[in-house]
Formats: sequence, C-alpha cells, structure tokens
Amino acid sequence: MPANRIEGRTDVFADWAWQSLVVTGGCSVVLGVVMAVWPDKSQTVAGILYGLTLMASSAVQFVVAFGARIATALKVLEVVSAIIALVLAAWAFTSGEWVALLSLWIGMAWVVRGIVQAIVGVWSEQFAGAGRLEVVGLLTLAAGVVVGVVRFESLTSLSIVVGLLTIALGVSEILLGVRVEREVVGTA
Repeated sequence: MPANRIEGRTDVFADWAWQSLVVTGGCSVVLGVVMAVWPDKSQTVAGILYGLTLMASSAVQFVVAFGARIATALKVLEVVSAIIALVLAAWAFTSGEWVALLSLWIGMAWVVRGIVQAIVGVWSEQFAGAGRLEVVGLLTLAAGVVVGVVRFESLTSLSIVVGLLTIALGVSEILLGVRVEREVVGTA
C-alpha cells in the first residue's frame, strides 16, 4: 500500500460512508430548522421530530460502525450507542407530551454519542481528522448534558435549543463527509 494512502487515510471510511454522512447531516439540518422555526407545533408532532432527530443520530453512528475501518471494540461501541438512540427515538415517538422526558432522552442520546465519538477519535489517531472528531465528540457530549440537565419550561424553548444544536450536529456531519470525500478523490 502506498505511503500517501495511509497518510490521507482514505481507507478509514468505506467509499459509500461519506455520502451517507452528507445525506444524514443534510437531514439533520432540515430537522433542526423545522424544530427551531416552528414554535407552535403540537406535542405529537414534536415527539415525531425528536424521534426523527434521534434516528438521524443513530444513522450516523451506524455509518461510522459499518463504514469506518476501526477496531472491533469501537464498532461494537458505535452499534450499542446507535441502538440506544433508536430505543430513545421509539420512546420519543410514543410520548411527545413530556417536555422534561424529551429533553432527557435527547440529552442522553447526545451524551452517549459524544462519548463514543471522542473515544473513536482518541483510539483512531491514524485518522487525519481524529483530533477534530474528539472535539466534536466532546461538544456533542456538552450539548447532551445541557439539553438533558437544563429544565425547559416549554416545548417551544426546548425545540429552539434542540433545533439549533441539531443544525450544528448536521453541519459537522456534512463537513466530515465532505472531508472524507476529498480525501478519497485526492488520493484516487
């Protein structure tokens, strides 16, 4: 294997992974915008939007688990984290009326996702963007703690905060996907 191939780390992600990251990031941005700019949505609609947000988070974790060439332990961690997000999404779909529980579920999912992202970044030092992945993981962890701990008085305030944070997560996923794509094209 040529040396530039290792330095560029195009072998870290499968060829399809960057496309999945960009699409999932785009969906997250759209969901975030809808959540942030639609203040008078019903509780049922809010539960559906939060469930979709958690499903998008889970999708990114599955992409990393099956699209990145990382250690088996990290793949297992990503899959477990994705499954937790899916379970929390199912709860959000069925119980959109409790603001405190919705914020707790979103917060827990983001905390787990942030921890896993940071661990993947730490353990995948050979990946050129590992440091950035660590930072994004820690920021995701912090966002999860804020959403899970802060007491939101209304669904509107929760929706605005979660919507803006979902937009930020979506943009980070798009940027990661574009960066991976550039590395694939650059060394091909």
